[in-house]
Amino acid sequence: MNIYIDITESFGAIDYDNAGGIISYINIPPTENTQDKLQVEIFNFVLNLLDEPITPSIESQDLNFLKNMDEDGFLIIKKATVTFEKIKGHETLVRFLDQDEDYLLNEIYRPKLENKDKIYDIGGRSFTSPQLLINLAIISPQKVTLDFSASDHAYIATYHELRNVAETLNLQAKRTQPPIEGIFEVNYSNMHTISDFDAGYRVFKT
Repeated sequence: MNIYIDITESFGAIDYDNAGGIISYINIPPTENTQDKLQVEIFNFVLNLLDEPITPSIESQDLNFLKNMDEDGFLIIKKATVTFEKIKGHETLVRFLDQDEDYLLNEIYRPKLENKDKIYDIGGRSFTSPQLLINLAIISPQKVTLDFSASDHAYIATYHELRNVAETLNLQAKRTQPPIEGIFEVNYSNMHTISDFDAGYRVFKT
């Protein structure tokens, strides 16, 4: 079963910032209209049980999920989806992992910020290009939810234990850059396209 939590006022429960050495990944699935709804997938992060209303929300859906867990431990969620029901805009910052000041991309897609706009920060290594670090600042005026499979988690009781198993958890979550597909893949391009140099484009062939 999946667990759904309203995190509109408890977004800080998502700890993606290298908690105890845990490396998180982020992915933004394609969507037709991000202004209506934006979904962000996040992998391998700590969900803080101290934040309200995380614990009561989970217990209302699955009484056994938190059995043998306490608020001082570390609940590692291996994969979850964060859904913004509606967004006003967002900003994106993309950097190489070993660069603190330089960046590859800084994009701003939003109107002028207004007083009391809510800005939600989320980030992690790129799911498809793990050598890149992505940070998003999402301006959303409506509900934000987190959902994940009840079976897709690990619980670590102490910080000392977390430090000891962080490397194993990171290896399990580690992503590799997928191979190039489609028109930019050389064999596919050679087999299925013909260049018209005079016209300046390629023609697809089956």
